[in-house]
Amino acid sequence: MNEHKMNRFTRKMVSLLRKLNIYPRLFLMFCCLMIASTAFITLFNQTSYSRELESNTVKYQAVLVQNAMLKLQQKKESIEKSLMSFTQNDHVLQAIEQNVQIRQKEDLSDDVWAKKALKNSEVIEHALVAIKQKMPGIRAVLLIAGENQYGVSNIQGSVQAPFVRDLDQFHESDIYRQAVAAAGYPSWQDSFQETPQLFFESNEGSFGIMGCLTLSYQLYSTKSREPLGVLVCCFPPQYFTQALSEYSTKAGGNTFLLGENGLLEGIAAGLSAPAFPQERKPLCNVIFGQSQGNFTVTNNERELLVSFCGMEDFPVRVANLTYRDVALRPAKKQEEINFWVSSAVILVGAFGFYITATSVAYPVKRLIRTMKKVGAGDFNAMYKAESRDEIGTLCREFDHMVSDMKNLIDRVYVSEARERELELAKKSAELNALQMQVNPHFLYNTLDMIRWECMYENGGESPASDMIEKFCTLLRMTIKGDRQKETVADSLLHATTYLDVVNFRHTNKIGLETEFDFAPDAYLMPCLSLQPVLENAVRHGFQGENKAESIIRIHGVKTAQGDLQLTVTDNGHGMNAEQLAALRMSLEETPKQTGKSGIGLRNVHQRCKLWYGEQYGIQIDSKENVGTMVRLTIPAEEAFGTEEIGVV
Repeated sequence: MNEHKMNRFTRKMVSLLRKLNIYPRLFLMFCCLMIASTAFITLFNQTSYSRELESNTVKYQAVLVQNAMLKLQQKKESIEKSLMSFTQNDHVLQAIEQNVQIRQKEDLSDDVWAKKALKNSEVIEHALVAIKQKMPGIRAVLLIAGENQYGVSNIQGSVQAPFVRDLDQFHESDIYRQAVAAAGYPSWQDSFQETPQLFFESNEGSFGIMGCLTLSYQLYSTKSREPLGVLVCCFPPQYFTQALSEYSTKAGGNTFLLGENGLLEGIAAGLSAPAFPQERKPLCNVIFGQSQGNFTVTNNERELLVSFCGMEDFPVRVANLTYRDVALRPAKKQEEINFWVSSAVILVGAFGFYITATSVAYPVKRLIRTMKKVGAGDFNAMYKAESRDEIGTLCREFDHMVSDMKNLIDRVYVSEARERELELAKKSAELNALQMQVNPHFLYNTLDMIRWECMYENGGESPASDMIEKFCTLLRMTIKGDRQKETVADSLLHATTYLDVVNFRHTNKIGLETEFDFAPDAYLMPCLSLQPVLENAVRHGFQGENKAESIIRIHGVKTAQGDLQLTVTDNGHGMNAEQLAALRMSLEETPKQTGKSGIGLRNVHQRCKLWYGEQYGIQIDSKENVGTMVRLTIPAEEAFGTEEIGVV
């Protein structure tokens, strides 16, 4: 079923294509094979290349941020390791614990405890300075133990106190709460919004420490494991980005350090690459929703490829933003190259198509013009092909065919036409000879003189003169000049008169019945066509007998095909099969073949065939002791306004 449908579809497509001329057909094939395939391959390759380039860019971004995050993790672990010298230093922790206790014992002598507290403070501050020296880029290190505060700032490099002006506010902050919740483990926070309000670099300073990333520890007593205070280290974003400068980006992109509370710092960010969008919140929600990933976002009507990476215990993400169009710039250049190459290929293909189509269409059109000339009768028109391809072969064969046709016409057609002309002349001569055999001119003149002599001897009309008059009337009907046709009514009158003459010698007369479904005087038929049929019935059908009911019936009809059929039926002797076959054969023979027998019927039959065609003439059917039927078929030619014609 599918194969049948495919074959039907193929035939339908071929039929549609054959309705087109050669040029449109070849151009359609050119579009399908050249333009469509070139465009598809170019588009497919361009799309694949763009996808591959974008995929590689995303992979590069992912590796970039992962390496940066790995470096950041190493930096983080290095900081935490450096702070262990403070958080696990028993001597420092005891000093902190003693100062907390001294601050709580208000009833003791101030001098004793003041000296003790001063000594402990020196130990603590010395340890804080050591932290600062190990990490030169740190912004500030603070220790809040109860009411006591210790710290080192980045500006002056010396002890400044107090750094926290409002301890209650500090205890309400996330820095303190998360440090307590961490229970001695390091707690990293994006304190971008809290440090300006909590920590100050000097007692007289008006501005707090601007947004930093903080690391806080809850300190515990080595003996009682009671909490002593919180150590806070403030790191500016540059502390980390300086270590990540080698992971900035490639052309068209910038790498950023992001904090969940608003921290933002570019890693060697360039102006030609994208800045971080002003609407940070939607972007940060996606970035901090998972540890790593990539996605595409639109900013200022330009698409950005975003890749990010982070750690679960570190409130910072490394994100790379790259302009998508910049990343795909090589693909854009390749697209331009593909366009020009494809255009060149199509132009060359179009030129080749034009040359090829012309080489096919021009000789075909020229051949068509030559064929039209030959069809118009100019057999001297020749193509005279010079090419050696298939079309040239076709044209040469056409020239051979025209030449053969011309020779055939000269040798055969003209010869046959001449033979036909001679045959027609021969037929006409035979027809004239046949008609002359029944030409009654001399008989009519003689019998007319005899009739007048009989009337003179008898003193008026007599049976003999009446017989002679009837016979003369019959003869006069044959003297009609050179007319070849007469009306059916005239031919019927001729036949009736002939039968009247014949009945003079019969005691029992031969009856005649006629029936026509058309007007006999409205149609023409060949002269002397009906009388020979009646004569044949009288001579052969009723020969040797004189029965009481001898009847000849004439029936005329007009067929649906527009022909006239005149059927003459008698109830005479009839014929056996051999006699009927011999009579039918004699209708097609010439007088030379059959002598003088059968002149009447054969004459009528051959005249009808000669004038009207092979399908017209006489048909005979007969049964022995039953009768004979003769049917004459001719075209229905109207008598009114019709010129009489002769034999051609």
